[in-house]
Amino acid sequence: MVAKTYDLHQARLLRDFIRSGATVEDLARAWASMEGKVDKFDEEKHISALDVVYGHYHGFIAETEEILRRATHYAEERRHS
Repeated sequence: MVAKTYDLHQARLLRDFIRSGATVEDLARAWASMEGKVDKFDEEKHISALDVVYGHYHGFIAETEEILRRATHYAEERRHS
């Protein structure tokens, strides 16, 4: 029963995320805020990736893209097993 309630909670979160029109950047900014680095993220938003090796903005974006790629891969694996 607890697992089904938790699954329903996760489904609602995902539904709300999709309905909100959230972007990869929104997800990366949320991640930065959890790390206490949202100010740095916002400051570096308009800096070209060519001007920084691995700043907060581009770093969180890259990590968010990677987590989404991995989640998609694992979801496909789960569906095929």
